[in-house]
Amino acid sequence: MRIDTDHRHLDEASQDILSTLAEQVGLDVWMVSRREGDELRVVATAGTGLEIERGLAIPWADSVCARVATGEGPGAAPDLATVPAYASAPVVGALGLGAYIGAPLVVEGETVGSLCGLSRTSQPSELVDRLPLVELCARLLGRLWASERAATTDRLTGLANRRAWDEALEREERRCRRFDLAAAVLAVDLDRFKAVNDRHGHAAGDEHLRRAGTAIAEAVRAHDLVARWGGDEFCVLAVECDELTAERLGHRVRRRLATAGVPASAAIAMRRGGGLECALESALAGVQGKKRLGARAESAHPTSPGAQAAEQR
Repeated sequence: MRIDTDHRHLDEASQDILSTLAEQVGLDVWMVSRREGDELRVVATAGTGLEIERGLAIPWADSVCARVATGEGPGAAPDLATVPAYASAPVVGALGLGAYIGAPLVVEGETVGSLCGLSRTSQPSELVDRLPLVELCARLLGRLWASERAATTDRLTGLANRRAWDEALEREERRCRRFDLAAAVLAVDLDRFKAVNDRHGHAAGDEHLRRAGTAIAEAVRAHDLVARWGGDEFCVLAVECDELTAERLGHRVRRRLATAGVPASAAIAMRRGGGLECALESALAGVQGKKRLGARAESAHPTSPGAQAAEQR
């Protein structure tokens, strides 16, 4: 099995691995799942016979994968009914599973997902002999995901970068259309950031950006995407988010930024008929409108000592 990571998209590499395992091991369905906060979301599948498709999300705690990752049972269970920790997993009853084999996907010591094969019926005990192959494939996928993470992470803040944002916006727009999901985009632009750089130097400016990124990340939901969109701008992509939830999200972000001593302008826009791309444009335009109003207000009323102190923190 050869995977050229320089020329193939990660999704294609995952699909190649699943197809190979389906050929060599069998079982009804093979899947790669990504952990997103408290959920496990299917990102690639091979096989038929079970109601599992790309985009399906289940609670992480309900999955056999979570119990394998925490060492509650073996990586291969030819008969799930004989492993109490697995037999009691809600997903086993919900899908009518009889056998499981899998391994966690680990990046920098963190379990970020799972590679597994599932069967509706119990399997011969020889299934255990195929576990080393599955674990090898999981390690390979983990390395591919680590490379992808490095390429899609902003090195300064540790948040998603512009490439990751663009890919997520496209992916989530497809999901919103398919499942008719509500979604919102929040844009944040730091106020007077240039003054921080000019007055205290770029090291202080970098720390200011990191503090802003941390504050925003701490304010959002576990499955929301926070990205450094560019310079001193940040964006949040919130899917499965109605208007009330979006409003509360905006309040939390503003409050957390204020607590962190990071003056910022923020605006939120709901996904409408034009999709997430239009929501992003609306949120960015809203931020710029607020900054223009703020600039005019400052021009009419010079910065107060309290605001100056905030800049110097």
